[in-house]
Amino acid sequence: WYILQRGWRQMTAEKDDSHYDYDAFVAYDYNDYSWVRHSLLVELEQGRGFKLCIHHRDFPAGEILEEIIVDRIQKSRKTILVLTSEFVRSQWCDFEVSMARSQMFQSGRDIIIAVILRPLPFNCINKTLHNILKTKLYLEWEPRDEHAKELFWAKL
Repeated sequence: WYILQRGWRQMTAEKDDSHYDYDAFVAYDYNDYSWVRHSLLVELEQGRGFKLCIHHRDFPAGEILEEIIVDRIQKSRKTILVLTSEFVRSQWCDFEVSMARSQMFQSGRDIIIAVILRPLPFNCINKTLHNILKTKLYLEWEPRDEHAKELFWAKL
């Protein structure tokens, strides 16, 4: 009975009143920083008033990177995974996905937002990421279609 009540409360909860330093932690490959900076930050921070945590701006120098990532994911309401074949093949993707999943299980909230920035070859997707993409809705970036871009930002 307790599990049913808890599950029902989680499903019917409309708002997360917890305090977070960031609306979203953004996990991405260094090669995609230009898109993160010129598209994602402009649209979500400047255009919609969200506060994002990105490596290039919000990580203090001289600290252990893994500890900073864990701390920032815990201090963020959501984790946005900007997926490209380069990022998916990196050790940082595995680490950040694992930490986001761990936070999701600890908090009992759905915190992962997957964004496919460029098409992913099937052979570069590991089992964990495959399960995320199979069980969650994800967004695909289509740079050539203005209507699709508007819909992308609205959904995100």
